[in-house]
Amino acid sequence: MNRSIWRRASLILVLTTLASCQAGENVSFYSDDVALRLDLTEEKLTILQLTDLHLTFGVDYNDRKTFQLIEALVDYAEPDLVVFSGDQSMAPFGPILFQRLAHVVEALDVPWTFVFGNHDNDHAPYEKYLANLENYENLLFKVGPELVDGGFGNFKIETYFDNLPFYNLYLLDTHTETTGDLEYGWLSAAQVAWYEEKASVDQLANIYSSVFMHIPLMEYEEYVNTTLNDGKIVEGIYHQGMNTGFFQAMVDHGVSQAVFVGHDHLNTFSFYHQGILLAYGAATGYNGYGNTPKGGRIIEIDASNTLVTNLVFDTEVEI
Repeated sequence: MNRSIWRRASLILVLTTLASCQAGENVSFYSDDVALRLDLTEEKLTILQLTDLHLTFGVDYNDRKTFQLIEALVDYAEPDLVVFSGDQSMAPFGPILFQRLAHVVEALDVPWTFVFGNHDNDHAPYEKYLANLENYENLLFKVGPELVDGGFGNFKIETYFDNLPFYNLYLLDTHTETTGDLEYGWLSAAQVAWYEEKASVDQLANIYSSVFMHIPLMEYEEYVNTTLNDGKIVEGIYHQGMNTGFFQAMVDHGVSQAVFVGHDHLNTFSFYHQGILLAYGAATGYNGYGNTPKGGRIIEIDASNTLVTNLVFDTEVEI
């Protein structure tokens, strides 16, 4: 074994050992339900959505290229916030890879947040990911309240400009695979009720919002009845296993303009359904499946609450 291969194998062994030594599964990480705050420097909000990194080894060519792409996209978009919309990792030492990701993003000195995907806990419980989050200065994340079948990470980010409310963001946990005929998890009734309570407040205050989650809602299948806003359809819609009324709640309250998801790596399209934009991000990780270009989605909201979005790929940022 040459020296380079030996160093790489040793590092993987160390990472695996460290992952097994993190916080235990029985620690409670549920938090309060107070919204997080992001102050803007101008009357516009720019978000960079990155999704499905599928970090696997951390030191291999594909993961290193993924980190390079993250850095290049942040430099290109100059976002106020980076949102990772699930499946940050897919590996036995996922929590350590998440720490590596956090260090990369922290070095870029940009606010960031995330939701879990259906693969993040394939080999390690969520609690191991959550054990060291207080170490990250630019991270806007909280587990949120304990909701019935609510998972980990249901929270609200309120953005402000000149100390006045500007725009809100909702992040929700869509859970993981299920057993039986329903292949993927879904937002629970308690999560829908949690959103409705907050959307009612937004409605009274006339504050608009967007929603981020990992697994698409069933309504994403409605693309067949409309014209695409952007992107491509390359695979099926592997949506949530049950419709618990979240989309209808958005329609009823009239304040959420868009939903942004990941999960289906080859799909990058977006379209409007009943006045709400349903959008995929662009898969960012080179260890994820598929040969489509890797990239991200830029989302901009101006002072008049006009939302525009576009995809940006690795070729455009010279990766």
